[in-house]
Amino acid sequence: MKKEIMTDKPAVHKIMTAAAPLFAQKGFSAVSVKELAEAAEVNIALISYYFGGKEKLYAAILEAQFDLLDNIIVSIRNEENCPIEKIRRFSQKFVKLHKSYPYIHRLIYGEIINATNCYESIVKPGIMRQHDFITECIQEGINNGQIRSDVKPDCANLLLGSLLHFYFISNHLADEFLETKKDKAEYYMPEAVEMFLRGVLNNPA
Repeated sequence: MKKEIMTDKPAVHKIMTAAAPLFAQKGFSAVSVKELAEAAEVNIALISYYFGGKEKLYAAILEAQFDLLDNIIVSIRNEENCPIEKIRRFSQKFVKLHKSYPYIHRLIYGEIINATNCYESIVKPGIMRQHDFITECIQEGINNGQIRSDVKPDCANLLLGSLLHFYFISNHLADEFLETKKDKAEYYMPEAVEMFLRGVLNNPA
């Protein structure tokens, strides 16, 4: 039976907040329970008490990150916008999410590169939910004539996903290339998405 995580408990929030950047920077295997407890400034026994161990703490953090992405998708689906505007809105919210949780991409890509038991149960399904949403937007754009009929939704989706994600996993390079810009992600992402859209739209503005 899955242990229910009491996320409203201050100690739980404190542990997860301290553990997420550690896991992102060092990877799951390289982080010890002692190190997690010291970072969170809690008794080591609390990690077992609240989470049932390091692996379940790690899983809870991954689930929390994908919950944030899922909330973005739900909110955009509830807005009455055309598919192209949905893509723009997703990219905008994506940037804001990363600013609030700058380690989210390292956690996800750490799983892609060096998968743990959480990959099949949490990470892959979470990635597929985002994939399905973008594919849905692209297909809707094809159906209503905004996107060219010869565009392959799966390929366009992969291209857009790469555009969105690569910036954040290589932002040390972006800091060099865009060194004169104050808000680098806000500067880059809208322009990059518009470049993508001008390549797939019928009669682009």
